[in-house]
Amino acid sequence: MSKENEIVKLLRQYFSAFLNATMQDSAWAIYARALSTLSLDEINAAMLKLLTTSKFWPSVAEIFEAARSVRECAQGNILPTAAEAWQEVQQLVRTCHIYMPWVYSCPEVQKTVECYGRYELCNLLESEVGIARAQFCRMYNEIVQRSEEQRQNEEVLARLPQAKRKALGRLNGKIIELAEAKAAKA
Repeated sequence: MSKENEIVKLLRQYFSAFLNATMQDSAWAIYARALSTLSLDEINAAMLKLLTTSKFWPSVAEIFEAARSVRECAQGNILPTAAEAWQEVQQLVRTCHIYMPWVYSCPEVQKTVECYGRYELCNLLESEVGIARAQFCRMYNEIVQRSEEQRQNEEVLARLPQAKRKALGRLNGKIIELAEAKAAKA
C-alpha cells in the first residue's frame, strides 16, 4: 500500500467523527498528496488534537498546523510569546548588560535583539520602556511569522521535483539549497 493510500485510510477513520462533513473522492487524493511530507504518526497526532478543537473537518493547513504544534511540544521547541521574549531580554539586560555574552532561548529572540540593538536595549530610559516593549514585541512577532513562512516554503520546495525547484531557484538560490538539503535528509 502506498503512503498516500495509507494517509487516505487514516483520514477516513477520523472523517467519520465529523458527522455532517462531506468530501468528494478527488479531495482525498489532494489531502494525501499535500500531507505526504508528514509521517502517519504526525497526521494521527494532529487529527487527535483536531478532534478536540475543531467542530468541522479540518483543512490541510489546519492539519499541518496541528502536526507542527504537537511536534514542537513533544520536542520542547515551543517558541516564547512576544511578552516572554521581552521578559527574557529584560533579564539579559539586568544580568549580562553589554559586557557579557547573551544566551537566547531561540534564534527568533536573538534576531529581534540584533534588529533592535543590544546597546539600545541596555540603555533605555525608564520613560522609554513602554514604547520599546511594544516595538520589540511587534518586531519579534514579524520575525516569528517570517521564520514560519520560510519553513513552510522550504517544505513545499522539498516536495517539488528537482527540475521544478531549479526553475524556481532563479528566484532565490538560498531557499532552493535549503530545500534540497532537507530533501536529501528525508
